[in-house]
Amino acid sequence: MRIILPENISERIGEFLIGKQDFPFVEGYELMCVLFLFGRPSKVDNNEKWEVMDLASETVNKFYLEVEGYKNLSKTRMNTEFIRSGYFERELQIRTEEKKAVHKERIVNDPTVLLYCFAQHVSYYNQEYFFQIYGPLKGHELLKDLRNYLEGRMIMLGFNRKNEKSLPFQHPIIPLYVWLKDHLIGKID
Repeated sequence: MRIILPENISERIGEFLIGKQDFPFVEGYELMCVLFLFGRPSKVDNNEKWEVMDLASETVNKFYLEVEGYKNLSKTRMNTEFIRSGYFERELQIRTEEKKAVHKERIVNDPTVLLYCFAQHVSYYNQEYFFQIYGPLKGHELLKDLRNYLEGRMIMLGFNRKNEKSLPFQHPIIPLYVWLKDHLIGKID
């Protein structure tokens, strides 16, 4: 799992953890996009497709419960210190589980921390959101540069908008293409 929009979310989370940012550190007008990639490093076959669909459904249900849990908190409880303490608890859990030095990048890109971040901001701004799953992706559906990375895999994208029509681009997968080209082309396989 990764948040691909806003692009500098890892830096923002890092600054939030050291007290240089307050909550909310994503503005209400900013588009957030979360990515789930299934089938890596192998491709998703037809039998696994239904397992992925079930896992994606469970993930969306968990997200819904997270958002509702935050919505049930008063705005005064959804403050910087309350939110930061949850991130610190997760950091402590990671460091305890790993039993070795953990780099900051591991913390700020942790799937649980990212899920918290997305859910907290959606809840704080009382935003609508949607998730869409794609795949298994076929080679002819992909840009040539991305085939080695995405062909045969499934992706789920989530946005802090009501639906696809609310997005500022023609197709929801466009931010993923841009993000992959910026971060992975030349580093793949």
